[in-house]
Amino acid sequence: MRCFETVCRPFLILFVALGILACTNKPNTKSQQKRSMNKKTITYLALGDSYTIGTAVAFSQNFPSQLADRIEGKTGGQMEVKIVAQNGWRTDDLQRGIKRADLDSQYDLVSLLIGVNNQYQNLPLEDFDKDFRSLIDTTLKYAAGQKERIFVVSIPNYGYTPFGAENKAQITKELAVFNARSKSICEELDIDYYDVTSLSLAAETNSEYTANDKLHPSALQYSDWVSSFLEDILKKL
Repeated sequence: MRCFETVCRPFLILFVALGILACTNKPNTKSQQKRSMNKKTITYLALGDSYTIGTAVAFSQNFPSQLADRIEGKTGGQMEVKIVAQNGWRTDDLQRGIKRADLDSQYDLVSLLIGVNNQYQNLPLEDFDKDFRSLIDTTLKYAAGQKERIFVVSIPNYGYTPFGAENKAQITKELAVFNARSKSICEELDIDYYDVTSLSLAAETNSEYTANDKLHPSALQYSDWVSSFLEDILKKL
């Protein structure tokens, strides 16, 4: 996985009482999406790497932003999103990034998607295991200890993209090990785990599933991720 410069751009969407949409981006501030003035705001913390920040797609099209849009559309409520993610981050980078971030004490919903750069940089599985467990502890902290507020997303298989096609077999084998480990930890700790890896395989035959960089998911693929677990997320709220 290629490493990119830091991206943790906040995003603000506000539906006012007359239903007029205003959209502003404020660098280095909390990403917010608000749509109804008479509902309780749902707060969502998304932790990860390029697959969370949405490298090579518009910020509004990354999976946390699309998830927030869909939740608001279903509930008519307000959604406030905070993303802590950067292109190229490993598990240890995410840990440091969380410590530097300006976060609230707790959130209604917390997601975690991390590990592809551990695999890409040939880091030991033992390090991933230790860091992943620590990150789950962190999600619990920001979810006020409530496991039902947390979900983990599997690592998509970039071996099925034009970027990774030449090494598809090796990438697939290695990512299967990392995903199996994260899934096992989630099952052990009773944390919801959503598999998007199987969906990502369609990128091999569907060019619309890959962004223009020939590596990362497109807005369409992220939308399909969200569709696959939206109903489960709504039950959490």
